[in-house]
Amino acid sequence: MVDIAEKLFPNLLTLFTQLAATGIIYFLYRKYVHQHVLNFLDKQAAELDKAQNYAKVVEEGAAENAQRLEAEHQEKVEQLRKSQLAMRKMAENEREAIIQQAEAEKDAMLAEARSELAKEKQQMIQEVEAHVLDLAISITERTLENYSYNEEEVFHVLETELEQMQHETN
Repeated sequence: MVDIAEKLFPNLLTLFTQLAATGIIYFLYRKYVHQHVLNFLDKQAAELDKAQNYAKVVEEGAAENAQRLEAEHQEKVEQLRKSQLAMRKMAENEREAIIQQAEAEKDAMLAEARSELAKEKQQMIQEVEAHVLDLAISITERTLENYSYNEEEVFHVLETELEQMQHETN
């Protein structure tokens, strides 16, 4: 049968042997390895500090770059806004110039049309006057065909008519 007391309570000799072995390992560790472990841990801590400092420097540089880029972005946006305003103003000026040119062309065309109409009107008046004169001559010829007249009398009537026309024009 199994002895429960032996299982619950360890053997003192085994306990002292294990304690002595642990003490020897600790002594050897302290004498030969401890300083190297401390140096390794210090070196790791220094490298970690160096990495953290580098990360801070990189982060600060990134923040500065971000600020610089933001300032450049704002500057470019402002330049674009100014150029857009300038282009709008140029377009408006060009539009005004085109409108003025169109109005000038319209006025020139109207003046030319008025001049042409005046010429045509004058020409039509001359044609109507010529036609009226032709009709008057024709009517006068028909009327005077059967009429006998004296030359002196005709000259006298023509002179009075000419004098009367001269008085009317003056």
